[in-house]
Amino acid sequence: MILPDYCGYGQLFAFSGIDGENSHDDDFAGMLMNDRISVRFDFDDPVTLSVPTDEKIGVVLSDAIKGEDTLIVFVSKDTVAGVSPHRSRIFSERFPQSDDDGDISFISTDGCVFCLYRERDGFVFLRAGNNDDAVAKAKAIIGMDIEALFEERINYFKEKPLCKDPRFEKLYYKCLSVNKVNVYSPQGGIDCRSTTPDRLPHRHVWLWDSMFHAMAISSYDTRLAKESILAVLQCQRDDGFIPHMMESRDKISGITQPQVIAWAALSVYRIDKDRDFLERCAEKIDRFLRWFIDNRDKNRNGLFEWHTDYANTRCRCDESGMDNSPRFDTLETLDAIDSSCFMANDCHALSVIYDELGEKEKSIYFFNLYRETGNLINRLLWDEETGIYCDRDFGGNLTHVMTVSGFLPMFAGACPDSRTEKLRALLTDPEKFATAFPVPSISRDNPLYGGDMWRGCTWLNYNFMIILGLRKYGHYDLAEEIRLKTLRCVDRIFEKTGNIFEFYDAEDKTEPWKLNRKGPQPGIPDYRKKYHSITDYNWTASFLILMIQNDFDRFEI
Repeated sequence: MILPDYCGYGQLFAFSGIDGENSHDDDFAGMLMNDRISVRFDFDDPVTLSVPTDEKIGVVLSDAIKGEDTLIVFVSKDTVAGVSPHRSRIFSERFPQSDDDGDISFISTDGCVFCLYRERDGFVFLRAGNNDDAVAKAKAIIGMDIEALFEERINYFKEKPLCKDPRFEKLYYKCLSVNKVNVYSPQGGIDCRSTTPDRLPHRHVWLWDSMFHAMAISSYDTRLAKESILAVLQCQRDDGFIPHMMESRDKISGITQPQVIAWAALSVYRIDKDRDFLERCAEKIDRFLRWFIDNRDKNRNGLFEWHTDYANTRCRCDESGMDNSPRFDTLETLDAIDSSCFMANDCHALSVIYDELGEKEKSIYFFNLYRETGNLINRLLWDEETGIYCDRDFGGNLTHVMTVSGFLPMFAGACPDSRTEKLRALLTDPEKFATAFPVPSISRDNPLYGGDMWRGCTWLNYNFMIILGLRKYGHYDLAEEIRLKTLRCVDRIFEKTGNIFEFYDAEDKTEPWKLNRKGPQPGIPDYRKKYHSITDYNWTASFLILMIQNDFDRFEI
């Protein structure tokens, strides 16, 4: 078992909801800094734990770091313990010098006390209500067997399925670690565990992210995968709407996200055939898709739109997940190729779910809706001029904007064979979509092509769906080429930075955190000043697990 060993900026360090109670409201989550070993915990006044050492680092996990002489492990949601011959210290940007009393240091901020307690080579760093409580808690922990706790953290990975491709073994375990750190315990009226895109900076639960996480997690923990899906469904409104972001059942956003819940639920069900899980999901997914029919087909033509914020020039379409795509630079409401394909695919998945449950009438209804939507996609959204599917305004005009969403009809199984050949041609054309790190979010010959999120960068959720689509139509060679290129590009950047990123440079030249994210980045990466490509990003880790393990069959409908 080859575990990650790079220690540097951007990696998450926090206590997982898999191991016990944690919190997204006042999360004690840290991020590794460039100085080894240094972890910044970001509150209004960030507090940094630093162990000054140049020793060789052997293991870097999301909750444990081990060097030659130093070991740091998360004990609980508010407590880190360690051993080191190097004198650890704490500091904040507001209080560069802590209140230091020999072997005890305090910093008070954000209504609580951060305490570093040292005894011989051991130390405890924790958060508490006051100084006395902090010292009492630290003394209770200082003598614990840190090595044994570290072995518990390592055993978590030993119990997981072995990596099927030794070329990417270290990357595989890094991805498992990213999955683990981004799990929350039950809270906020959600009575099961949930998953988040990233403990810093996003923190909360997001719709399609949670589905993508569940798809990978189900390969080694079906219970947690089901909880990730059910947590989202618990936040559904009475009218069927499901928010794109949720803190609890009561604190939810006003927009939604792509229709992928049935697809995710079916893929999890195919592992253990848990009929009770399907029954808990089916009716809620049914109401969600019917909400889409009632609220995202304004021109009633059978194709589907997104809510678009035309006033927000940097992020016009959060709801699509493709926030700043040039698709939305027009001020027209669009019949959206992606919304229509996601709807077709999820109707197909829900049809299969209802068939499994013996609900024949409902199964036929959603299968027919899948077929009708697919027919409309082919009749109204195919662009013969560019050889790809694209959006259409309400006046019937195609936008001719070539984006990665134009390949989704293959994923949804709604594409004639003759058109898959044209889509394949685009994927192999270096002037269009055949980049060094495939597949760019817009065509390379678009004047707006560059390194800013959905205006040229590569995203692994779309790569996964394109691979599925190619496999569905028998293009296994190209699907495998894209899979291996994706893994090799990610692995090279992981070995250099220790991170799994939100999105990547399609040209494979620029480190992801130097790419723009809805605007230019500052010189030194710091998400507090400007969000960069998010580090230790959970859906990227999830799709990497599926690609490394060649886990595709159960996602095909």
